Amino acid sequence: MIRIAIIILSLLIAACSGNQPQNNPENAAIHCHVEGTVHNRPDSDKLLLFVGISGYTSQATKPYAEIDIKNGKFSCDIYIDEAQYCELIFEEEIQSGYWQAIDFVADNNDIKMEIYPREESGKNIIESVGSTAEYQSYKIALRELQDKTNKLRDKLKSNGICYTEEYNSLMAKIEAASNNSPEQAKLLEQLQAMTEEQQYAPEFLAERKRYQAERKATILKIVSGEPSIARFSILARLMVYNLPDGEFIDVFKNIYAKAMPDNATTAFCHRQINGHNLQIGARYIDFEAPDLDGNMHRFSEMIDGAKIVMLDLWASWCAPCRKASMEMIPLYEQYKDKGFAIVGVARETGSTKAMKNAIKKDGYKWPQLVELDDSGNIWAKYGCINSGGRRILLDSDGRILAFDPTIEELTTIIEKNLGK
Repeated sequence: MIRIAIIILSLLIAACSGNQPQNNPENAAIHCHVEGTVHNRPDSDKLLLFVGISGYTSQATKPYAEIDIKNGKFSCDIYIDEAQYCELIFEEEIQSGYWQAIDFVADNNDIKMEIYPREESGKNIIESVGSTAEYQSYKIALRELQDKTNKLRDKLKSNGICYTEEYNSLMAKIEAASNNSPEQAKLLEQLQAMTEEQQYAPEFLAERKRYQAERKATILKIVSGEPSIARFSILARLMVYNLPDGEFIDVFKNIYAKAMPDNATTAFCHRQINGHNLQIGARYIDFEAPDLDGNMHRFSEMIDGAKIVMLDLWASWCAPCRKASMEMIPLYEQYKDKGFAIVGVARETGSTKAMKNAIKKDGYKWPQLVELDDSGNIWAKYGCINSGGRRILLDSDGRILAFDPTIEELTTIIEKNLGK
């Protein structure tokens, strides 16, 4: 047995993706038994298990299993078609909006865990052999690099030379502003627009860039080795929210796409690459999805003959999505008979009840489809797996005119193409 003390790195939970996991022990190629002890968490009574590489991307994420914690003990059995990346998360942490994941790779080996509170996560232990032991060894190597940078950051911060005066001034204004106020929102936009040079002091920025280069080289060395699901998981996790540098994409295409062509993680990576590579002028990606009555529709058939099309990817739980959708209602009413079409697709979990209530409350007038439990991978296809939604504007040839245009920008485009 290899005992590995794990410092939990990730603030994400994994969701099922691609090849959906199953609970049928008779047909499963992989049976992984997981059991563990939870220390110093008397109020924790449930863990959620997620199987698949994509990570916790939104409230649409559905767990593979809910695991009860009784007298500080838990156990579960994972039956899947192939070895896959998995994560456990405490249910109350998800509900609080701040969580740490316990991530591992499930294969045909038993796993034993010792789990502590977040502030004691350095004590966490995962005991196993095979893919999990290999995966954790890579994570620890990367964590050691990060710890070096964190120590330097803390030292520079204590001396007041970690951040620039411009950054410190902006942060002070953000903290002074009322939470969720328009003033704070504008300040946060300014923060997001700041470059690294504007945020960090030269000494820390130089060390940060050195760390980033060393980390990149370390990961490239790991993932360029003999293909394994542990190495592949390290690589694929880089693609969850944004695409990594081209060298990593090349490693995927030249090594893993060839060595594991039918693996669920391979399918996930292909979707991420295609989705993030969508650009203005590219053609849309077609898909099928059901309506609220369960009837299947192909997107291309729904928009046939339209001159301007808005593909409105939204969710009942995504307030910004719904606000943007409601803003389009007057424009849709004005131009729906002149060639402007909207097709909504709602990303929901478990049922469509919340979606139906949102449509009724918000007053959407256009056709609505359902992406239930990410069954069609539509969000991944459009490069927005970690968000509630995205709006993609198309011309009559199906080419992309804009991503998430403001209502003013949308009005200008429609007036230009369809008249006032």
